[in-house]
Amino acid sequence: MFGLSFLAPAFLAGGLAALLPLVLHLRRREHLPRISFSDLRFLRGAPVEQARRRRLREWLLLALRMLALFLLAFAFARPFLSDPVAISASQSATVVLVDTSLSMSSPGQVARTRALAREAVDDAPEDHLVGVMTFDDRVQLAAALGDRAAARAAVERLEPGLRGTRYATGLAGASALLGARSGRVVVVTDLQEGGWDAGDARVSPTVDVVVRDVGGPSGNLGVLSLESAPGETVAVVLRSGVVDEDTTAELAVDGEVLATVALAPEPGQTVVRFPVVLPVGGVATVSVADGVGYEADNRRYRLLDPAEPVRLLLVADDRVPRDEDAVFYLERAFGSETGVVAFVPRVVRADDLAASADLDGPDRVGAVVLTGARGLGRAGRERLAAFVRGGGGLLVVGGDTLGPLSLNALFAGEPDLGLGEPLTHADPVRLVAQAPRHPIMRGLGSLAGALGQTRFRRTRPLTAGDGQVLAQFGDGRPALVEHTVGAGRMLVFGADLGATWSDLPRRVVFVPLLHETLGYLASSAPQPREFIVGEQPAHVPDQPGAATSADGARRLVVNVAPAESDATAISAEVFAQSIRALAGDGGQIPDAAAAPESGQRLWRVFLLGMALVLVAEALLSRRMA
Repeated sequence: MFGLSFLAPAFLAGGLAALLPLVLHLRRREHLPRISFSDLRFLRGAPVEQARRRRLREWLLLALRMLALFLLAFAFARPFLSDPVAISASQSATVVLVDTSLSMSSPGQVARTRALAREAVDDAPEDHLVGVMTFDDRVQLAAALGDRAAARAAVERLEPGLRGTRYATGLAGASALLGARSGRVVVVTDLQEGGWDAGDARVSPTVDVVVRDVGGPSGNLGVLSLESAPGETVAVVLRSGVVDEDTTAELAVDGEVLATVALAPEPGQTVVRFPVVLPVGGVATVSVADGVGYEADNRRYRLLDPAEPVRLLLVADDRVPRDEDAVFYLERAFGSETGVVAFVPRVVRADDLAASADLDGPDRVGAVVLTGARGLGRAGRERLAAFVRGGGGLLVVGGDTLGPLSLNALFAGEPDLGLGEPLTHADPVRLVAQAPRHPIMRGLGSLAGALGQTRFRRTRPLTAGDGQVLAQFGDGRPALVEHTVGAGRMLVFGADLGATWSDLPRRVVFVPLLHETLGYLASSAPQPREFIVGEQPAHVPDQPGAATSADGARRLVVNVAPAESDATAISAEVFAQSIRALAGDGGQIPDAAAAPESGQRLWRVFLLGMALVLVAEALLSRRMA
């Protein structure tokens, strides 16, 4: 049987305001004195109002006004329909919280997990409601708070998954299920140490948390990584616990075995070297034989298919001699095989940019390099600005043909690029890297120091404003500034990329700098190809291995979380200390009544009723006026 409850019952006190119209009505009643009248003949022609009918309408008007205030108070009190027995805060409950992460999948663990969970259900006090929840890196309800038969049935269906362990996530779910009740949470787990590495939760100090240790395997082998190296392929295998026997590691590509090596794993990480080079294309797999640990982490997958090339648009000015133009060097830099990302550049004249199909649609370019702006026009500037705001990348190269007056207002002054007229230096200035943690500078690695070897005879002043300075010239002025515009990025370089302004194109850092810069600009909407179980696209199941994208156009691979391969456990005392730390923070416990109230939203019905009552009151008042 369902009853009406309130999430914020204190607002019901506001219903007393409904008495205000009654008080005003009684105070305004007129008490007319009786006057003797000698003759009624003079009143025969006057209209006689039906006093009784008018009095009835006045009382109806009063009732409507009082009802409107009552409905408003009910709406603010957040009413909802629910089982009064189930939501009773006076009835205690026991939540059996079962760890179903990958680290619970070794031989024998499933049977022990079910046995301890059944024991927790049976040992719950007689007056407790009992529910079952499972958790890994998420939490799920297996059996709602209620009778024990449903809880036992849920325990028999328990199966470990392939996701990571997050104790805080599981405890947060159990706290939400308990709400304001007293009771206890029984955690059935292997006490894996890595389970406390992430997550946030709040456990009420009034809730008793009990731990049932399932125990883990005596040892485990797991493949952590697979990488290409010059002349060989390298994998890293983690050994935790005791693994008595030597084993083998096998390297295969698309199911074809390329190499098998003997493996005598040491405690911790062991590097395994295969004397073969991985092909360009396919799915590589490294597997180890492990009879005591988790089966799912015995393999790791690596996608070898080349990354999709990044399409670039180079906007140039044809009036510049070809061998001096920045585009001349850009085309050769992006035609180089240096770097991980492949680029496909296309050159377009500035005055043709407005009509170009490369700036919108599903096949639009990833980034634009603007080396010449003469003839760009208003339409071209608007399309370029819309491209960047929509998530595209733009590199503005400050050469002779840039046209600073028009470009400073490219984004309606926000940001103002602050481009000035070129300066000629009697003594050439060098380029100095800034922001070492920025992806571009971090990608350059040790080559970032080679920027200081360049010499610039001409530079163009620019203003950083709210942007980030990634490099500056030797005289202290900004050289490379990043701005965020809408969903996209823009980099402004205060010099030309041709050979007439500097010797940068002849330096070893030139090609890596351009690859890192344009790769960064084109990565506003990256398409990852390798995932961890639980983070893969929605259409891909929670299984390691190879899969395809939703459109079937590209392949991807899914692996288990490397942290789950570490079977190291903590003691029950350390686990209890972590729980006490959660109980001592200042978080808030979710109210169990909030979920049904949020789903029903009956307050909208009461507000609608109040609106209808006010309409009726207005119509009646107008008729009586």
